[in-house]
Amino acid sequence: MPTPISTSTLTPASTATPTQLGTAAPSSWTDVAHPIWPLLLFSCALANVTALWVAPYLPFTDLPQHAAAIATLRHWSDPQWKAREYFTLALGSSQYLLYYLAGALLAFPLGNAERANLVLLSATALALPYALRSLLRAIRADDRLALFAAPLFWSQPLLIGFFNYLAALPLLLWGLSLVVRDAEDPRPRRTALVAAVAVALFYLHLSAFLLFAPAAFLASVVLGRRPRALLWMAPAAVLGLVFLATSPVVHPDAVGWTQPTRILFEPLGQALQNLPSALLDIWPGSEDELVLLALIGAAAVLAWPQTRDPEATSRLRGLAAGWCTLAALLYFAFPVAIGWLWQLNERYAIALALLAPLLLRPARGLRGAVPLLLVAAASLFSAGVAARQIRGFSREVGGFDRVLGVAAPGRRLLSLVYDHDSAWAKFSPYLHFGSYYRARKGGIASFSFAELPQSPLRYRPETAPPPKPPHWEWEPWRFRNDVDGRYYDYLLVRGFTDPFAGAGSGPTWHVLARSGGWMLYGK
Repeated sequence: MPTPISTSTLTPASTATPTQLGTAAPSSWTDVAHPIWPLLLFSCALANVTALWVAPYLPFTDLPQHAAAIATLRHWSDPQWKAREYFTLALGSSQYLLYYLAGALLAFPLGNAERANLVLLSATALALPYALRSLLRAIRADDRLALFAAPLFWSQPLLIGFFNYLAALPLLLWGLSLVVRDAEDPRPRRTALVAAVAVALFYLHLSAFLLFAPAAFLASVVLGRRPRALLWMAPAAVLGLVFLATSPVVHPDAVGWTQPTRILFEPLGQALQNLPSALLDIWPGSEDELVLLALIGAAAVLAWPQTRDPEATSRLRGLAAGWCTLAALLYFAFPVAIGWLWQLNERYAIALALLAPLLLRPARGLRGAVPLLLVAAASLFSAGVAARQIRGFSREVGGFDRVLGVAAPGRRLLSLVYDHDSAWAKFSPYLHFGSYYRARKGGIASFSFAELPQSPLRYRPETAPPPKPPHWEWEPWRFRNDVDGRYYDYLLVRGFTDPFAGAGSGPTWHVLARSGGWMLYGK
Protein backbone atom coordinates (compact mmCIF):
# COMPACT_ATOMS: atom_id res chain seq x y z
CA MET A 1 0.00 0.00 0.00
CA PRO A 2 1.27 3.54 -0.66
CA THR A 3 2.42 5.46 2.40
CA PRO A 4 -0.18 8.06 3.45
CA ILE A 5 0.92 11.68 3.24
CA SER A 6 -0.07 14.14 5.96
CA THR A 7 -1.70 17.28 4.60
CA SER A 8 0.26 19.34 7.12
CA THR A 9 3.46 18.68 5.19
CA LEU A 10 2.16 19.98 1.88
CA THR A 11 3.25 23.42 0.67
CA PRO A 12 0.61 25.53 -1.14
CA ALA A 13 1.38 25.84 -4.81
CA SER A 14 1.29 29.62 -4.64
CA THR A 15 4.18 29.75 -2.14
CA ALA A 16 6.18 26.60 -2.90
CA THR A 17 9.71 26.92 -4.22
CA PRO A 18 10.99 24.76 -7.09
CA THR A 19 13.07 22.75 -4.64
CA GLN A 20 10.04 22.04 -2.45
CA LEU A 21 8.06 20.88 -5.47
CA GLY A 22 10.89 18.64 -6.61
CA THR A 23 11.29 20.42 -9.94
CA ALA A 24 14.36 21.86 -11.59
CA ALA A 25 15.28 25.51 -11.16
CA PRO A 26 13.52 27.86 -13.60
CA SER A 27 15.36 28.34 -16.86
CA SER A 28 14.51 32.02 -17.37
CA TRP A 29 16.89 34.55 -15.81
CA THR A 30 13.89 36.71 -14.89
CA ASP A 31 12.57 34.11 -12.44
CA VAL A 32 13.13 34.54 -8.71
CA ALA A 33 14.93 31.22 -8.25
CA HIS A 34 17.38 31.63 -11.11
CA PRO A 35 21.02 31.38 -9.90
CA ILE A 36 21.92 34.70 -11.51
CA TRP A 37 20.33 36.60 -8.62
CA PRO A 38 22.42 35.12 -5.77
CA LEU A 39 25.47 35.63 -7.98
CA LEU A 40 24.59 39.29 -8.50
CA LEU A 41 24.04 39.78 -4.77
CA PHE A 42 27.40 38.25 -3.93
CA SER A 43 29.13 40.28 -6.66
CA CYS A 44 27.70 43.56 -5.33
CA ALA A 45 28.70 42.74 -1.75
CA LEU A 46 32.17 41.62 -2.85
CA ALA A 47 32.65 44.80 -4.89
CA ASN A 48 31.99 46.87 -1.76
CA VAL A 49 34.51 44.85 0.24
CA THR A 50 37.09 45.09 -2.54
CA ALA A 51 36.77 48.89 -2.68
CA LEU A 52 37.69 49.08 1.02
CA TRP A 53 41.01 47.31 0.34
CA VAL A 54 42.24 49.14 -2.77
CA ALA A 55 44.41 51.68 -0.89
CA PRO A 56 45.94 52.10 2.58
CA TYR A 57 43.82 55.06 3.75
CA LEU A 58 40.05 55.42 3.88
CA PRO A 59 38.51 58.94 3.93
CA PHE A 60 36.16 58.26 6.85
CA THR A 61 36.42 60.96 9.50
CA ASP A 62 36.25 59.00 12.77
CA LEU A 63 38.20 55.97 11.54
CA PRO A 64 41.52 56.88 13.27
CA GLN A 65 39.69 57.31 16.58
CA HIS A 66 38.17 53.84 16.32
CA ALA A 67 41.54 52.35 15.42
CA ALA A 68 43.11 54.13 18.42
CA ALA A 69 40.48 52.77 20.84
CA ILE A 70 40.91 49.24 19.47
CA ALA A 71 44.70 49.50 19.73
CA THR A 72 44.61 50.77 23.32
CA LEU A 73 42.42 47.84 24.38
CA ARG A 74 44.62 45.43 22.44
CA HIS A 75 47.81 46.76 24.08
CA TRP A 76 46.33 47.38 27.53
CA SER A 77 49.14 45.49 29.27
CA ASP A 78 51.94 46.63 26.96
CA PRO A 79 54.36 48.81 28.98
CA GLN A 80 55.65 50.54 25.86
CA TRP A 81 52.08 51.53 24.97
CA LYS A 82 51.52 53.14 28.41
CA ALA A 83 47.76 52.55 28.15
CA ARG A 84 47.28 52.09 31.89
CA GLU A 85 49.34 55.17 32.64
CA TYR A 86 47.01 57.43 30.66
CA PHE A 87 43.61 55.70 30.60
CA THR A 88 41.03 53.98 32.77
CA LEU A 89 38.33 51.62 31.53
CA ALA A 90 34.72 52.81 31.53
CA LEU A 91 33.18 49.74 29.95
CA GLY A 92 29.85 49.98 31.77
CA SER A 93 29.02 53.48 30.52
CA SER A 94 29.63 52.93 26.81
CA GLN A 95 27.21 51.71 24.16
CA TYR A 96 30.11 51.27 21.73
CA LEU A 97 31.70 48.42 23.63
CA LEU A 98 31.07 45.41 21.38
CA TYR A 99 32.69 46.90 18.28
CA TYR A 100 35.86 47.83 20.14
CA LEU A 101 36.15 44.52 21.96
CA ALA A 102 35.68 42.60 18.71
CA GLY A 103 38.32 44.79 17.07
CA ALA A 104 40.76 44.28 19.95
CA LEU A 105 40.36 40.50 19.71
CA LEU A 106 40.87 40.58 15.94
CA ALA A 107 43.96 42.76 16.34
CA PHE A 108 45.81 39.85 17.98
CA PRO A 109 45.84 37.53 14.95
CA LEU A 110 45.69 40.34 12.36
CA GLY A 111 48.68 42.22 13.73
CA ASN A 112 47.31 45.73 14.28
CA ALA A 113 44.18 47.72 15.04
CA GLU A 114 43.89 49.31 11.61
CA ARG A 115 43.67 45.95 9.90
CA ALA A 116 41.20 44.69 12.51
CA ASN A 117 39.03 47.74 11.93
CA LEU A 118 39.16 47.15 8.18
CA VAL A 119 38.06 43.53 8.63
CA LEU A 120 35.11 44.69 10.75
CA LEU A 121 34.12 47.17 8.04
CA SER A 122 34.45 44.47 5.40
CA ALA A 123 32.28 42.11 7.43
CA THR A 124 29.65 44.85 7.69
CA ALA A 125 29.72 45.48 3.94
CA LEU A 126 29.33 41.76 3.26
CA ALA A 127 26.63 41.16 5.88
CA LEU A 128 24.36 44.08 5.02
CA PRO A 129 22.69 42.70 1.85
CA TYR A 130 22.52 39.17 3.26
CA ALA A 131 20.85 40.41 6.45
CA LEU A 132 18.23 42.18 4.35
CA ARG A 133 17.74 38.98 2.32
CA SER A 134 17.14 37.06 5.55
CA LEU A 135 14.48 39.57 6.57
CA LEU A 136 12.85 39.47 3.13
CA ARG A 137 12.61 35.70 3.36
CA ALA A 138 11.17 35.90 6.86
CA ILE A 139 8.28 38.07 5.66
CA ARG A 140 7.98 35.91 2.51
CA ALA A 141 8.94 38.70 0.13
CA ASP A 142 11.06 38.58 -3.02
CA ASP A 143 14.61 38.09 -1.74
CA ARG A 144 16.09 39.68 -4.89
CA LEU A 145 15.19 43.01 -3.25
CA ALA A 146 18.25 42.51 -1.02
CA LEU A 147 20.21 44.07 -3.89
CA PHE A 148 19.04 47.46 -2.62
CA ALA A 149 21.20 47.11 0.51
CA ALA A 150 24.54 46.92 -1.31
CA PRO A 151 24.76 50.53 -2.62
CA LEU A 152 23.35 51.82 0.68
CA PHE A 153 26.60 50.77 2.36
CA TRP A 154 28.26 53.92 0.90
CA SER A 155 26.28 56.23 3.14
CA GLN A 156 26.71 59.19 5.45
CA PRO A 157 27.25 57.02 8.56
CA LEU A 158 30.18 55.38 6.77
CA LEU A 159 31.68 58.67 5.57
CA ILE A 160 31.58 60.30 9.00
CA GLY A 161 32.81 57.10 10.61
CA PHE A 162 29.82 55.96 12.65
CA PHE A 163 31.16 52.42 12.39
CA ASN A 164 29.47 51.17 15.56
CA TYR A 165 26.08 52.15 14.17
CA LEU A 166 26.86 50.85 10.70
CA ALA A 167 27.93 47.48 12.12
CA ALA A 168 24.66 47.33 14.06
CA LEU A 169 22.49 47.62 10.92
CA PRO A 170 23.01 44.06 9.58
CA LEU A 171 22.43 42.72 13.08
CA LEU A 172 19.25 44.79 13.35
CA LEU A 173 17.86 43.41 10.05
CA TRP A 174 18.81 39.83 10.89
CA GLY A 175 17.41 40.25 14.39
CA LEU A 176 14.05 41.35 12.97
CA SER A 177 14.01 38.26 10.75
CA LEU A 178 14.50 36.12 13.86
CA VAL A 179 11.73 37.99 15.66
CA VAL A 180 9.29 37.32 12.82
CA ARG A 181 10.13 33.61 12.72
CA ASP A 182 9.99 33.30 16.51
CA ALA A 183 6.69 35.19 16.74
CA GLU A 184 5.09 32.85 14.20
CA ASP A 185 6.68 29.72 15.65
CA PRO A 186 8.21 30.32 19.10
CA ARG A 187 11.12 28.10 20.02
CA PRO A 188 13.20 28.50 23.20
CA ARG A 189 16.57 28.53 21.41
CA ARG A 190 15.41 31.10 18.88
CA THR A 191 13.87 33.28 21.58
CA ALA A 192 17.20 33.17 23.42
CA LEU A 193 18.97 34.12 20.19
CA VAL A 194 16.68 37.13 19.73
CA ALA A 195 17.47 38.18 23.30
CA ALA A 196 21.20 37.87 22.54
CA VAL A 197 20.79 40.01 19.41
CA ALA A 198 19.00 42.68 21.44
CA VAL A 199 21.82 42.75 24.00
CA ALA A 200 24.44 42.85 21.24
CA LEU A 201 22.66 45.81 19.61
CA PHE A 202 22.54 47.54 22.98
CA TYR A 203 26.33 47.33 23.18
CA LEU A 204 26.94 48.17 19.52
CA HIS A 205 24.97 51.39 19.23
CA LEU A 206 22.05 52.80 21.18
CA SER A 207 20.50 54.40 18.08
CA ALA A 208 20.13 50.99 16.43
CA PHE A 209 18.72 49.49 19.62
CA LEU A 210 16.13 52.28 19.86
CA LEU A 211 14.82 51.22 16.45
CA PHE A 212 15.09 47.47 17.01
CA ALA A 213 13.31 47.34 20.37
CA PRO A 214 9.96 48.89 19.28
CA ALA A 215 10.14 47.22 15.85
CA ALA A 216 10.66 43.80 17.41
CA PHE A 217 7.95 44.44 19.98
CA LEU A 218 5.54 45.39 17.18
CA ALA A 219 6.34 42.17 15.33
CA SER A 220 5.86 40.11 18.48
CA VAL A 221 2.48 41.71 19.17
CA VAL A 222 1.20 41.55 15.58
CA LEU A 223 2.38 38.01 14.85
CA GLY A 224 2.85 36.39 18.23
CA ARG A 225 0.53 33.66 19.44
CA ARG A 226 2.21 32.87 22.78
CA PRO A 227 3.48 35.06 25.64
CA ARG A 228 6.87 33.39 25.29
CA ALA A 229 7.38 35.35 22.07
CA LEU A 230 8.03 38.44 24.20
CA LEU A 231 10.58 36.90 26.57
CA TRP A 232 13.48 38.24 24.47
CA MET A 233 12.81 41.71 25.90
CA ALA A 234 13.74 40.87 29.50
CA PRO A 235 17.58 41.11 29.35
CA ALA A 236 17.51 44.23 27.17
CA ALA A 237 14.94 45.87 29.47
CA VAL A 238 17.17 45.29 32.50
CA LEU A 239 20.18 46.72 30.66
CA GLY A 240 18.12 49.73 29.60
CA LEU A 241 17.08 50.51 33.16
CA VAL A 242 20.67 50.20 34.39
CA PHE A 243 21.87 52.47 31.59
CA LEU A 244 19.25 55.11 32.40
CA ALA A 245 20.43 55.07 35.99
CA THR A 246 24.11 55.53 35.09
CA SER A 247 24.05 56.94 31.56
CA PRO A 248 26.58 59.62 30.59
CA VAL A 249 23.73 61.21 28.61
CA VAL A 250 21.48 61.48 31.66
CA HIS A 251 24.30 62.08 34.18
CA PRO A 252 27.17 63.62 32.17
CA ASP A 253 28.75 65.27 35.20
CA ALA A 254 29.37 61.84 36.71
CA VAL A 255 31.98 61.17 34.04
CA GLY A 256 33.57 64.58 33.89
CA TRP A 257 31.46 66.40 31.32
CA THR A 258 31.05 70.04 32.37
CA GLN A 259 29.05 71.49 29.47
CA PRO A 260 25.24 71.78 29.40
CA THR A 261 23.51 68.86 27.70
CA ARG A 262 21.28 70.71 25.23
CA ILE A 263 18.67 68.90 23.15
CA LEU A 264 18.16 70.24 19.62
CA PHE A 265 15.58 69.23 17.01
CA GLU A 266 15.84 69.58 13.25
CA PRO A 267 12.96 71.49 11.60
CA LEU A 268 10.83 69.36 9.29
CA GLY A 269 11.77 71.33 6.18
CA GLN A 270 15.46 71.06 7.01
CA ALA A 271 15.13 67.31 7.61
CA LEU A 272 13.51 66.88 4.19
CA GLN A 273 16.22 68.98 2.57
CA ASN A 274 18.98 67.00 4.28
CA LEU A 275 17.57 63.58 3.38
CA PRO A 276 19.72 63.04 0.23
CA SER A 277 22.91 64.00 2.06
CA ALA A 278 21.91 61.82 5.01
CA LEU A 279 21.85 58.89 2.57
CA LEU A 280 24.35 58.65 -0.27
CA ASP A 281 25.66 62.15 -1.01
CA ILE A 282 29.19 61.55 0.30
CA TRP A 283 31.58 62.14 -2.62
CA PRO A 284 32.30 65.36 -4.53
CA GLY A 285 30.63 65.23 -7.92
CA SER A 286 27.28 63.88 -9.04
CA GLU A 287 27.91 60.11 -9.21
CA ASP A 288 26.37 59.30 -5.83
CA GLU A 289 23.30 61.38 -6.68
CA LEU A 290 22.95 59.32 -9.85
CA VAL A 291 23.06 56.14 -7.77
CA LEU A 292 20.31 57.49 -5.50
CA LEU A 293 18.18 58.44 -8.51
CA ALA A 294 18.68 54.96 -9.97
CA LEU A 295 17.51 53.35 -6.72
CA ILE A 296 14.48 55.63 -6.50
CA GLY A 297 13.65 55.01 -10.16
CA ALA A 298 13.94 51.24 -9.78
CA ALA A 299 11.76 51.30 -6.66
CA ALA A 300 9.15 53.42 -8.47
CA VAL A 301 8.99 50.95 -11.39
CA LEU A 302 8.69 48.01 -9.00
CA ALA A 303 5.90 49.76 -7.08
CA TRP A 304 4.00 50.75 -10.25
CA PRO A 305 0.49 49.21 -10.38
CA GLN A 306 0.66 45.97 -12.36
CA THR A 307 -0.43 42.34 -12.19
CA ARG A 308 1.26 40.44 -9.38
CA ASP A 309 0.98 37.07 -7.69
CA PRO A 310 -1.27 36.91 -4.61
CA GLU A 311 0.39 37.83 -1.29
CA ALA A 312 1.15 35.07 1.18
CA THR A 313 -0.15 37.18 4.08
CA SER A 314 -1.15 40.84 4.35
CA ARG A 315 -0.13 40.99 8.01
CA LEU A 316 3.53 40.72 7.10
CA ARG A 317 3.22 43.54 4.58
CA GLY A 318 1.46 45.66 7.19
CA LEU A 319 4.23 44.91 9.67
CA ALA A 320 6.86 46.06 7.16
CA ALA A 321 4.88 49.28 6.66
CA GLY A 322 4.86 49.74 10.43
CA TRP A 323 8.64 49.36 10.60
CA CYS A 324 9.13 51.93 7.83
CA THR A 325 6.78 54.34 9.60
CA LEU A 326 8.74 53.90 12.83
CA ALA A 327 12.06 54.61 11.08
CA ALA A 328 10.55 57.69 9.39
CA LEU A 329 9.25 58.99 12.71
CA LEU A 330 12.68 58.59 14.27
CA TYR A 331 14.27 60.47 11.38
CA PHE A 332 11.85 63.40 11.46
CA ALA A 333 11.07 63.59 15.20
CA PHE A 334 14.21 62.41 17.02
CA PRO A 335 16.63 65.12 18.25
CA VAL A 336 19.43 66.06 15.89
CA ALA A 337 21.72 66.64 18.89
CA ILE A 338 21.84 65.76 22.59
CA GLY A 339 24.80 67.50 24.17
CA TRP A 340 28.01 66.26 22.50
CA LEU A 341 26.07 63.69 20.42
CA TRP A 342 25.03 65.03 17.02
CA GLN A 343 23.34 64.00 13.76
CA LEU A 344 21.28 61.55 15.79
CA ASN A 345 18.12 61.70 13.70
CA GLU A 346 19.99 61.54 10.38
CA ARG A 347 21.30 58.08 11.24
CA TYR A 348 17.76 56.75 10.80
CA ALA A 349 17.66 57.82 7.15
CA ILE A 350 19.77 54.84 6.12
CA ALA A 351 17.69 52.51 8.33
CA LEU A 352 14.53 53.73 6.58
CA ALA A 353 16.13 53.19 3.17
CA LEU A 354 17.08 49.62 4.15
CA LEU A 355 13.56 48.81 5.33
CA ALA A 356 11.76 50.41 2.38
CA PRO A 357 12.42 47.48 -0.05
CA LEU A 358 10.28 45.29 2.22
CA LEU A 359 7.24 47.10 0.81
CA LEU A 360 8.04 46.32 -2.84
CA ARG A 361 6.61 43.35 -4.76
CA PRO A 362 8.32 42.78 -8.10
CA ALA A 363 6.09 41.46 -10.85
CA ARG A 364 6.97 38.37 -12.82
CA GLY A 365 9.09 38.57 -15.92
CA LEU A 366 10.96 41.54 -17.29
CA ARG A 367 8.87 44.11 -15.42
CA GLY A 368 10.23 42.82 -12.15
CA ALA A 369 13.69 41.77 -13.27
CA VAL A 370 14.89 44.82 -15.22
CA PRO A 371 14.56 47.30 -12.31
CA LEU A 372 16.48 44.88 -10.11
CA LEU A 373 19.21 44.69 -12.72
CA LEU A 374 19.34 48.49 -12.56
CA VAL A 375 19.84 48.27 -8.78
CA ALA A 376 22.68 45.78 -9.26
CA ALA A 377 24.30 48.01 -11.89
CA ALA A 378 23.98 51.03 -9.59
CA SER A 379 25.58 49.05 -6.78
CA LEU A 380 28.57 47.98 -8.87
CA PHE A 381 28.91 51.53 -10.14
CA SER A 382 28.85 52.97 -6.61
CA ALA A 383 31.55 50.50 -5.51
CA GLY A 384 33.68 51.56 -8.48
CA VAL A 385 33.23 55.24 -7.60
CA ALA A 386 34.18 54.50 -3.99
CA ALA A 387 37.32 52.64 -5.10
CA ARG A 388 38.36 55.59 -7.25
CA GLN A 389 37.78 58.09 -4.42
CA ILE A 390 39.65 55.94 -1.89
CA ARG A 391 42.66 55.60 -4.19
CA GLY A 392 42.66 59.35 -4.82
CA PHE A 393 42.44 60.09 -1.12
CA SER A 394 45.37 57.80 -0.31
CA ARG A 395 47.49 59.65 -2.86
CA GLU A 396 46.43 62.95 -1.30
CA VAL A 397 47.50 61.76 2.16
CA GLY A 398 51.04 61.95 0.82
CA GLY A 399 53.98 61.54 3.18
CA PHE A 400 51.97 61.17 6.39
CA ASP A 401 53.50 57.78 7.20
CA ARG A 402 57.04 59.12 6.93
CA VAL A 403 56.28 62.13 9.10
CA LEU A 404 54.49 60.15 11.80
CA GLY A 405 57.15 57.45 11.71
CA VAL A 406 59.71 59.84 13.22
CA ALA A 407 57.77 60.06 16.51
CA ALA A 408 58.84 57.71 19.33
CA PRO A 409 56.19 55.40 20.85
CA GLY A 410 54.33 55.98 24.09
CA ARG A 411 54.63 59.79 24.10
CA ARG A 412 52.09 62.64 23.98
CA LEU A 413 51.07 64.08 20.63
CA LEU A 414 48.80 67.04 19.90
CA SER A 415 47.22 67.23 16.47
CA LEU A 416 46.56 70.70 14.96
CA VAL A 417 44.62 70.23 11.74
CA TYR A 418 44.27 73.59 9.99
CA ASP A 419 43.39 71.97 6.67
CA HIS A 420 40.95 69.15 7.40
CA ASP A 421 39.08 69.00 4.08
CA SER A 422 39.81 66.84 1.05
CA ALA A 423 39.17 66.89 -2.68
CA TRP A 424 38.00 63.26 -2.46
CA ALA A 425 35.38 63.21 0.30
CA LYS A 426 32.75 65.62 1.55
CA PHE A 427 33.34 65.51 5.30
CA SER A 428 36.71 66.49 6.79
CA PRO A 429 38.59 63.16 6.64
CA TYR A 430 41.79 64.60 8.17
CA LEU A 431 40.22 65.90 11.37
CA HIS A 432 41.30 62.91 13.51
CA PHE A 433 44.41 61.79 11.64
CA GLY A 434 46.55 62.42 14.70
CA SER A 435 44.90 59.41 16.34
CA TYR A 436 46.89 57.17 14.02
CA TYR A 437 49.80 57.88 16.37
CA ARG A 438 47.98 56.20 19.27
CA ALA A 439 46.72 53.43 16.97
CA ARG A 440 50.31 52.60 15.98
CA LYS A 441 52.47 53.68 18.91
CA GLY A 442 50.30 54.14 21.98
CA GLY A 443 50.63 57.06 24.35
CA ILE A 444 48.26 59.99 23.94
CA ALA A 445 47.00 61.55 20.72
CA SER A 446 44.74 64.53 21.23
CA PHE A 447 42.00 65.31 20.24
CA SER A 448 40.65 61.95 21.44
CA PHE A 449 37.21 60.45 21.96
CA ALA A 450 38.48 59.70 25.47
CA GLU A 451 37.49 63.32 26.18
CA LEU A 452 33.82 62.42 25.55
CA PRO A 453 31.54 60.69 28.06
CA GLN A 454 30.43 57.84 25.79
CA SER A 455 33.95 56.46 25.35
CA PRO A 456 34.88 53.12 26.96
CA LEU A 457 38.30 54.65 27.66
CA ARG A 458 38.71 57.69 29.90
CA TYR A 459 41.76 59.76 30.77
CA ARG A 460 43.31 59.37 34.19
CA PRO A 461 42.91 62.76 35.94
CA GLU A 462 46.53 62.81 37.11
CA THR A 463 47.95 62.33 33.57
CA ALA A 464 45.17 63.87 31.46
CA PRO A 465 45.92 66.57 28.85
CA PRO A 466 45.19 70.22 29.67
CA PRO A 467 41.44 70.85 29.38
CA LYS A 468 40.03 72.40 26.23
CA PRO A 469 36.57 73.76 25.35
CA PRO A 470 34.15 71.51 23.43
CA HIS A 471 34.80 71.10 19.71
CA TRP A 472 38.29 72.56 20.01
CA GLU A 473 39.55 70.00 17.47
CA TRP A 474 37.91 72.20 14.83
CA GLU A 475 39.81 75.25 16.17
CA PRO A 476 43.57 74.51 16.14
CA TRP A 477 44.35 78.17 16.79
CA ARG A 478 43.37 77.52 20.42
CA PHE A 479 46.81 75.96 20.95
CA ARG A 480 48.66 77.67 23.85
CA ASN A 481 52.38 77.04 23.98
CA ASP A 482 52.63 78.07 27.62
CA VAL A 483 50.08 75.38 28.63
CA ASP A 484 49.76 72.76 25.90
CA GLY A 485 53.41 73.11 24.90
CA ARG A 486 54.60 72.05 28.34
CA TYR A 487 52.46 68.88 28.32
CA TYR A 488 52.89 67.45 24.82
CA ASP A 489 56.02 65.93 23.30
CA TYR A 490 54.98 66.32 19.66
CA LEU A 491 52.86 68.60 17.53
CA LEU A 492 51.44 67.14 14.33
CA VAL A 493 50.34 69.94 12.01
CA ARG A 494 48.42 69.72 8.76
CA GLY A 495 48.22 72.91 6.73
CA PHE A 496 50.67 75.66 5.94
CA THR A 497 50.10 77.62 9.14
CA ASP A 498 52.55 78.61 11.87
CA PRO A 499 51.04 77.11 15.05
CA PHE A 500 53.21 79.29 17.30
CA ALA A 501 52.05 82.65 15.97
CA GLY A 502 50.13 84.19 18.85
CA ALA A 503 50.37 80.97 20.91
CA GLY A 504 52.24 82.61 23.79
CA SER A 505 55.62 81.86 25.31
CA GLY A 506 56.69 78.35 26.19
CA PRO A 507 59.03 75.57 25.09
CA THR A 508 61.08 75.85 21.94
CA TRP A 509 60.00 73.45 19.18
CA HIS A 510 61.97 72.08 16.24
CA VAL A 511 60.81 70.60 12.96
CA LEU A 512 61.46 66.85 13.04
CA ALA A 513 59.88 65.93 9.70
CA ARG A 514 57.80 67.48 6.96
CA SER A 515 56.14 66.26 3.77
CA GLY A 516 53.60 68.14 1.73
CA GLY A 517 51.09 69.65 4.13
CA TRP A 518 52.27 67.54 7.09
CA MET A 519 54.77 68.72 9.70
CA LEU A 520 55.92 67.14 12.95
CA TYR A 521 57.42 69.32 15.69
CA GLY A 522 59.32 68.08 18.73
CA LYS A 523 60.91 69.75 21.73
